[in-house]
Amino acid sequence: MRHVCRTSVRFGLQAAANQLYLSVNLMFPSWRSNLRLLTFGITLVVADPARPDQPSEELTFEEHVRPIFKAHCFQCHGEEPELSGDLDVRLVRLMRAGGESGPVIVPGQPNDSLLWQYIDSDEMPQGSKKLTTAQKDSIRRWLEQGAKTARPEPENVEDARFTNEELSHWAWQPITERPVPNADNFDIRTPIDAFVAKRLAEHQLNFSPQADKHTLIRRVSFSLLGLPPTPTDVEEFLADESSDSWEVLVGKLLDSPQFGVRWGRHWLDVAGYSETNGDPNKDTQRPHAWRYRDYVIDSFNSNKPIDQFYVEQLAGDELIDGDIDIHNPRHLELLTATGFLRMAPDTTQSSNGIANRNMAVAESLKVVSSSMLGLTVGCAQCHDHKYDPIGTDDYYRFRAVFDPVFPLNNWQQPSGRLVDFTTDETRAEWERIEAECKSLQEELNKRKKTHATTIFEQKIADVPEADRMATLNAVETTPGQRTPEQNKLLDLYPMVKTIDFIAGYLVEYDIAFHRECQKEAAKISELRATKPPGQLVMATQEQPNVVPVSTIFHRGNPQSPGEEVTPAEVMVLHRGRDVQLPVNDEQHSGTGRRLAWARQLTDGTHPLAARVFVNRVWMHHFGRGLVATPGDFGISGERPTHPELLDWLANDFVRNGWDHKRLHRMILLSRTWQQLSTRSAHQDQLDPENSLLGRMSLRRLEAEEIRDAVLSIVERLDQQLGGPSLPVTEDREGKVVIGQPQKQDGIKAGEDLARRSVYVQVHRKLPLNVLVTFDQPEMTPNCDLRRATTVATQSLYFLNDAELISRSEDLARLLVDRHKDDQSRLAELFVRLFVKPPTDTELDYCANFLSNQTRQFEILPSGKDQAEPPNPELRSLATLCQTLFGSNRFLYVD
Repeated sequence: MRHVCRTSVRFGLQAAANQLYLSVNLMFPSWRSNLRLLTFGITLVVADPARPDQPSEELTFEEHVRPIFKAHCFQCHGEEPELSGDLDVRLVRLMRAGGESGPVIVPGQPNDSLLWQYIDSDEMPQGSKKLTTAQKDSIRRWLEQGAKTARPEPENVEDARFTNEELSHWAWQPITERPVPNADNFDIRTPIDAFVAKRLAEHQLNFSPQADKHTLIRRVSFSLLGLPPTPTDVEEFLADESSDSWEVLVGKLLDSPQFGVRWGRHWLDVAGYSETNGDPNKDTQRPHAWRYRDYVIDSFNSNKPIDQFYVEQLAGDELIDGDIDIHNPRHLELLTATGFLRMAPDTTQSSNGIANRNMAVAESLKVVSSSMLGLTVGCAQCHDHKYDPIGTDDYYRFRAVFDPVFPLNNWQQPSGRLVDFTTDETRAEWERIEAECKSLQEELNKRKKTHATTIFEQKIADVPEADRMATLNAVETTPGQRTPEQNKLLDLYPMVKTIDFIAGYLVEYDIAFHRECQKEAAKISELRATKPPGQLVMATQEQPNVVPVSTIFHRGNPQSPGEEVTPAEVMVLHRGRDVQLPVNDEQHSGTGRRLAWARQLTDGTHPLAARVFVNRVWMHHFGRGLVATPGDFGISGERPTHPELLDWLANDFVRNGWDHKRLHRMILLSRTWQQLSTRSAHQDQLDPENSLLGRMSLRRLEAEEIRDAVLSIVERLDQQLGGPSLPVTEDREGKVVIGQPQKQDGIKAGEDLARRSVYVQVHRKLPLNVLVTFDQPEMTPNCDLRRATTVATQSLYFLNDAELISRSEDLARLLVDRHKDDQSRLAELFVRLFVKPPTDTELDYCANFLSNQTRQFEILPSGKDQAEPPNPELRSLATLCQTLFGSNRFLYVD
């Protein structure tokens, strides 16, 4: 852990050195040389805290310098057929040979090396992204030490495309079976504890004390359900003194239908779930995307094995033998699952050019690779990956797996990919209801016309007999063809009007009858709304007989195709594994490529699939993954804090049928998860980031948890599952709210506004105000790690939001209706919000607050437009509820 502390110091000192150099250099240029020595000295001192003697460490090109050049220099000086300055920096001997300006390095003499001169002056690399001081220091010291290599360099530069150091990265290696370590003097409840205890013991640390039952039930309820426990839940758990009370509670929550809502939302993040296409201007809708959301939630609730979950999403259509049967619920499920491949932004509904198509494919591959592989494969679309051993050819071989469902030359727009599962029975019901509605409408229209005709005849009868026939002829003549005499008659007798526009005629002459007709029309509309919904599925399927030829696009440009490639797994992930992917499998109605890849991904030998998934589960339970970069297990990502534990969990997960509920249970029953989150000075000194897991980490509630928790606490939350999403729109103030826009009446709010947040429409351009305020992620194309911010708008939300104020008033009424005294009300309020009853000090403080607020409200004048004067006691309690909703104690889970 000494390394972690020194790392923080190193970056702090280095940042200070850089800032010192920049500031003084600008004000006192004459100090430049001395200042450079000062900052260079600081760099040497703090370069690697784990090894204070690092300046004397022997640096090699492959390990220390080549990664810097690969990220910043290879694109111009190595990868292109025409090298900039005729210089290739991929091998040391090529730099010694040099380019147009001659040799660029002089081993042992950095100041005489042209390469160093360009780097030191920031002339290279070109562009805004320059090398850091630490990177420059590594290059300089490498040159000083003689520009050494780790091994003899190959004759052919292409043979050095990927180094041993890159290929030996931990994430590419097979998952190995790790023995559970012994851990004396530790409270070990699951194998997880043994691995964590081993690391803690290495640093003379132990587990923190176990959290109390109040803390644990709130923590586990939010962790598994995304909801606070109810007062009844708390009372039952506290009263259960049996030895297995905790295990029983965990099992109960895992069986709750709300479990799928909470954990389905986690997967929807990495899947990039959105109900709009991502058009930059008018963001077109995906009205049927919600079916994929429901598939995900149902899968987590049913404990569907994750290997099956993956295969269905990648190739559910290829699991269907023969034609699609719209009466087969399994076919409906499989095609709904493939909506996963359609979640990325796709602007081709409005702009269907080749560049837009290519972008849609690239974004979809980013979703697949980051969610299931934990890799940034998309970085190799235009050039070799700057950090990982993934070449451009590798990228297009991987893309070839999906080309049959993303054929650029046989493209289907989003609206053309829908599959209609509406049954004959449903269509027959549509026809029956529509026939009844038409019959009622015809009857209504007939009565309206008859009544209008009667009124018309009465008005004609009021015209003097001498002018009656001429007036009748005038009103029946087309307005543009009337004679001056006819117009004069109609001006003289304005009560005579044409009855072509019956509704307007009735409004003017018999408003009561018109309103009755409106009521009948509304009933007809209500009847029409009872039609059962159709079942259109946003699916992924290959088109018959479409087997596209896959090629490498030069610089990622689809209009510059190059060498042909065949489908394959990313090279570093199939070394040592027998992975054969078909170009066109005759046994399938399609090519069979995706199904073959999905099955090898989940066959238990893949180095990343299980690791990535168990790491995500760990991350959502602990606030940070064993690998802190869940979407990047590559070389530029973080290394695992507990590599043996990660492998043990992944191996155990596969061996036990990819059972994710079993994984949850093991984590939650561990001593590691049940620790207090209280910090200590000693532990913070050794492990400030808690990477050793010697305590539980504090976690801010996510956006959906905040909204759902407020609704749950005031007993307004609708916990029904499934169905179309609640629409969002902008109100007159530009605030995004739930509801349908109405031309005349503003926003129409439905009765189901209090559904869980996962059932609120995910609109890329119109995120719901409360959710975006608390960091709901933007799907561009997906989100592998949510980041919690602390900004002023969050406090302003609790101070001013009309919905939050209304919910605070609801809670106050609930408490007043149930209890007659402040002490009882406060006791229940604290249990609802914080699980624990208030202490005597908190009780006194809140009671004084209520008393003072009530007196203030009693002397305030009541509004003139209020039907009855506000209740000062109720208002003061609502103010307290609002205040506590905005407290850190409510917003954080410890």
